[in-house]
Amino acid sequence: MDPSETLVAAVKSDDLAAASECLRQHPELRARLDDPLPGLSFDSTVLLTAVGRRSKPMIELLLAHGANINQRSHWWAGGFGVLDDDHGLADFLIERGAQVDIYAASRLGRTDTIRKLISEDPSRVRARGGDGQTPLHVAADVEIAELLLNAGADVNARDVDHESTAAQYAIRERQEVARYLVERGSATDLLMACALGDLDLARKHLDANPQSVAITVSADDFPMSNPRAGGTIYIWTLGQNTSAYAVARAFGHDDVFRLLIDRSPHDLAVAAACDVEDDELLRALLRARGIDREHMDARLLRKLVDAAETNSGNAARLFMSAGWPVNAVGKHGATALHFASWHGNADLVREMLTYGSPLEIRDRDFNMTPLGWACHGSLHGWNRDRGDYGGTVEALLSAGAVAPKEDADSVKASDAIRETLRHRQGA
Repeated sequence: MDPSETLVAAVKSDDLAAASECLRQHPELRARLDDPLPGLSFDSTVLLTAVGRRSKPMIELLLAHGANINQRSHWWAGGFGVLDDDHGLADFLIERGAQVDIYAASRLGRTDTIRKLISEDPSRVRARGGDGQTPLHVAADVEIAELLLNAGADVNARDVDHESTAAQYAIRERQEVARYLVERGSATDLLMACALGDLDLARKHLDANPQSVAITVSADDFPMSNPRAGGTIYIWTLGQNTSAYAVARAFGHDDVFRLLIDRSPHDLAVAAACDVEDDELLRALLRARGIDREHMDARLLRKLVDAAETNSGNAARLFMSAGWPVNAVGKHGATALHFASWHGNADLVREMLTYGSPLEIRDRDFNMTPLGWACHGSLHGWNRDRGDYGGTVEALLSAGAVAPKEDADSVKASDAIRETLRHRQGA
């Protein structure tokens, strides 16, 4: 292994002895401690990795060997520093030389520091930090937000990587800041109105654009102008594919949820009931009339796939019971069965098979069947450490899926899947 890879592995695993020995044996690595070494995420440095792990001994070791405590990451959209995370080590790092710039001061809620920095250079209110965020994007509280805005910060400035406003960043964990930014003229959207529980604002968006009731956290509704951008920050603050209905319910704003349902076409309202797992509402809507699968647009058809993508088993079951087509495709041109298999959700896979989910359909981007997705997901999937991949493959094979041609031990999959295949091949 290359010495830099050895060092990265030691820092990532917080193996102080291994890191110390590596630096002793390879003193040339000292000149590379501030570089984005291979194996580090988002063009980070080993010191930033140690900070992320909250490992004071590792931090001390790297600093002793020459790491620059003020070296930012090399991320294309804007580098992050050691004070740009909620790790609880701010005082420890500052004592060791970390500089509190306006971005860090805003995150840490240090109003006196912000005033001093602005008095020295008023343009600092528009400085860019990690991901190209401004100080307003990370304002710790309303007082900080007010101070920055009064000093000339742009309430609608968007960061570089997620092309999102400060209010969108604050929508979950700093709602009082988000509300204040809206009062001060921040751009809004229906999802923001739902999260804040602002009934008048939600009504305003629906009156201006009735179709916006179908908004979700997706590239369709939040397209990026830069192809390198990572997608709206709502993916992280609200969740991928999350609907306005789900946001209103998640934040406990039933009056806003009811407004959305009242303003929704029937099939979209049914989808919303499935999405938020509201059995009673679903039954009431279906008693009125069933869904019209023949006239659904592609976005509505893929709702079942979206539920499976986020491994929302109960929602997926409700969609199927309501009549959603199991052969619909979504992300990557994959079906819901592809995603259920990817997660190793054996119970959901078995239920989907009772509805006739197609076994041998291949996705658009990877040309794999659901069984192929199960194999790949067992090694690389989000749920690889928790999913029942052996049970998933057993269910697919029992339903008639074509087994891999190669010997079980040659299949690129988890041990559980290979054991299932060995058992079948032996049988």
